[in-house]
Amino acid sequence: MFKPQATLPLLWVLFFLISAASLPAQHWQFKNEKEGVKVFHRQKADIFELKLTASIETSLSGIVQLFNQVERYPHWGYKIVESRILEKISDTEFIYYSKFDFPWPLADRDVIMRSKVEQDLHSKIVTSVSTAEPWRLAEYADVVRIKDAHTRWVMHPNNSGWLYLEYFVYSDPGGSIPDWAVNMAIDVGPRETVKRIRAVLQEPAFKRIRLAHIKE
Repeated sequence: MFKPQATLPLLWVLFFLISAASLPAQHWQFKNEKEGVKVFHRQKADIFELKLTASIETSLSGIVQLFNQVERYPHWGYKIVESRILEKISDTEFIYYSKFDFPWPLADRDVIMRSKVEQDLHSKIVTSVSTAEPWRLAEYADVVRIKDAHTRWVMHPNNSGWLYLEYFVYSDPGGSIPDWAVNMAIDVGPRETVKRIRAVLQEPAFKRIRLAHIKE
């Protein structure tokens, strides 16, 4: 069985898949670097955790607003085909649903996540954490519910107008995942998602936005 470690929200929402049988418990192992995105992985118990790092030209408010707009996740999240808010708890916390298009003959997956944003006012670092809450909706026929998932975005600002991003994700997608799907997810997924995020954040609305609860 293969088990993933994304999200992005998205995780993300990004649910990347890595074989859990090949490596012992370890520190981060470098996978590759392409298009300015570095990918690492490590084993955590019987599940693999994925980490990616990248730099993006945006404000903290811009990228937090990107994550707030759940309905737009399919525009930039790798293989996300549907996403919607289930409950808005506050300006910094909400619960959302996403569905992922898994390649045939695999069944599609979906996930329900609680997402919360916090900021350290001294360093200005923003952290967005999402955790699966699968019980909130009845499961749909022919779609596998992801019951174990956790994602974390860490956004480090500087004075140049760029952010340094770290993204951590682990998730068990359920079922057996073939090698070709694993390779596609860990090689294509991170680069495509960051590429699309960079493009969306160049829209004027994201450049202008300033959120009251985010200190720039």
